[in-house]
Amino acid sequence: MQDDLTEQIRTLSTWLRDTDSFTETVAHWLNSRVDYVSLCHEYCLVTPEHAAALDVSAGSKALHRRGYLERESTGFRQRVAEVRAVVVEDRLHPEARQSLESKKVPLGKILSRHGMRRHTHDITRVSTVDANGRQVLRVAATVTMAGELVAAVDEIVYLQLFKPGPSQCDTADDAPVVDRLPNARRSQESPIPRRPAHRA
Repeated sequence: MQDDLTEQIRTLSTWLRDTDSFTETVAHWLNSRVDYVSLCHEYCLVTPEHAAALDVSAGSKALHRRGYLERESTGFRQRVAEVRAVVVEDRLHPEARQSLESKKVPLGKILSRHGMRRHTHDITRVSTVDANGRQVLRVAATVTMAGELVAAVDEIVYLQLFKPGPSQCDTADDAPVVDRLPNARRSQESPIPRRPAHRA
């Protein structure tokens, strides 16, 4: 059983490295809809870490979003992931900024309409336990639009995502699983640099 879980976590990690949408990847893994539930949507000072990741001045303010991804399971709602994002709004298209006012739509869904790209930098196996259960993965990524950094995201995947395991996700054939994901990128693409070039 532990070997099965390890293999599932390894497979999901591969999916997350090669997708532009964390939410769609989670939904695809579960073969069901997931809902974004907002917990925080406010303007705060950026941390030194996020300032460096987004190439903004230390002490500047940005939009901080935090929420959960939930699925309905046997009549009750189950939190399967936590998502946090620090967004530099003045780098976004005006329509995207307006859409951000909705607290029910995941950031990736909003920005996908404007040519966003997600760049996963770190996926770490963890076993921390918090109020929502046991964490199994922490993911760090940045989001760009037209080569410009617009957001830094941090995500937590909970053990609940694998109980039960992925529904009807057939990974038995020889084709790479990432080729079947929504918004998946082919493995022959060149690696994404840590800091994509900005427009002049």
